[in-house]
Amino acid sequence: VCLCEGLGNMTLFDKAQALKFPKLVEINFDHCSDLEELPGSICSLTSLERLSVTNCHLIQKLPDDLGRLRSLRLLRLSTCPSLSMLPPSICRLQQLKFLDISLCMSLKDLPMEFDQLPKLKMLDMNECSGLKMLPKALAKLRSLKRVICDEHTEQQWLAIKASAMPNLTVDVVQERFNLDWLDD
Repeated sequence: VCLCEGLGNMTLFDKAQALKFPKLVEINFDHCSDLEELPGSICSLTSLERLSVTNCHLIQKLPDDLGRLRSLRLLRLSTCPSLSMLPPSICRLQQLKFLDISLCMSLKDLPMEFDQLPKLKMLDMNECSGLKMLPKALAKLRSLKRVICDEHTEQQWLAIKASAMPNLTVDVVQERFNLDWLDD
């Protein structure tokens, strides 16, 4: 689903319709200009391996049952600046290897149970300026190999690396997007 309008006012599919797609492995929502909330019925697609919600500027909430997507390996939530929280059930995604929350500036914190993601290898959290403190549970992510962050969380990641994860690669990228010009 790309460059769509009107999606915010409709139900994509109910649970019965979701059962008609038992082998669906990937869904992409990109530039859906009026999508404010991902429909909960998407959590019935338990065969999904890749879910991308990118450049959806109005999306504020993810379904509480997101953890039901037990086959999910990649979750990309990039450039969703209004997304304010990740549901705690995200920590039940046992197959998740890649999580991209870059440019989600309204995220205030990460679920405390993040250490329950045993296969997470890569976390892209570049330009998540709303995140001030990282949960201590991140140090328990033994599979985590690479983090992409910015200068706001760099020191916290370097401290985690030094204390518990010496093989972690921390890539710091320069800020690409800001709204500082609005203050002038």
